[in-house]
Amino acid sequence: MNKRFLPFVAGFLVLILTGCQTTSSSGNTGRNVGIIGGAIAGAVAGNNIGDGSDTNKVAGAIIGGIIGGMAGGQYDKRQEELAAAEAQRQYEYEQEVRAQQKLEEEIQALEAQRAKDAIAKTATESDVRAAEREAARVEAELAAKRKAFEESQKRAERIQEAQARIAEAQRELAELEARESGQY
Repeated sequence: MNKRFLPFVAGFLVLILTGCQTTSSSGNTGRNVGIIGGAIAGAVAGNNIGDGSDTNKVAGAIIGGIIGGMAGGQYDKRQEELAAAEAQRQYEYEQEVRAQQKLEEEIQALEAQRAKDAIAKTATESDVRAAEREAARVEAELAAKRKAFEESQKRAERIQEAQARIAEAQRELAELEARESGQY
């Protein structure tokens, strides 16, 4: 075989072995790398084992490409299996989290119902009146504190307004005094 055709033959073999396929980063990358690496290693082995003829190099490249492609394909398959297993684990974890949240919500609802049931078993009419009186007392205290707070806020606003008026009057007074003394 003519040596100038060897690169063309090797390129043709790589195209045939890779199936003339372009791949994305998630495609058959391992298979393609295996084919190319195997073809190169096979060509080197064919050169070293045989008499160095082009036929031995091409045969080594073909055999190496096939073996490398098979090994790379197994690598790709294993990577896909690992990715699928990880996706399954993630899905199961999310399902467990949702189930746990639902269980916690159910527990809270049951505890609230249990507290209500316990009160219902022992509460008397006088207990109800006492609770209502306490609620009214706390609400009245809140209303008084809210009113006092609002009044203090209004006083603070009035003080700030007076301070602003004082500052404006002082500025105008200083300006007037400066004019009277002839500084302008």
